[in-house]
Amino acid sequence: PREYKHKHVGSVASLGLHKGVADVYNVRLRGWPAWFMHRTYHMSRVPTFNRKIRVIADWTLALFFRREAVGLGSIERPREEFAEAAGDLRKVA
Repeated sequence: PREYKHKHVGSVASLGLHKGVADVYNVRLRGWPAWFMHRTYHMSRVPTFNRKIRVIADWTLALFFRREAVGLGSIERPREEFAEAAGDLRKVA
């Protein structure tokens, strides 16, 4: 294998859906172009062609469907809902 040599060319960050910031080769971008650059960089690092196709398909499908919001429930008593569900299942059985 070849020896790895890291060369810092800048930074990219996603700040949410279609928003980002980038500073690459002293060129600063923000908004959609920076978000796209962030995605492009990460796609270039996906190791195999098969995985790249899967990620591209997932990202493409995400354009057509809404995000799923998931509640975390009670942070103070995280097991309470599981205990209640288990109790309900025992009553049915």
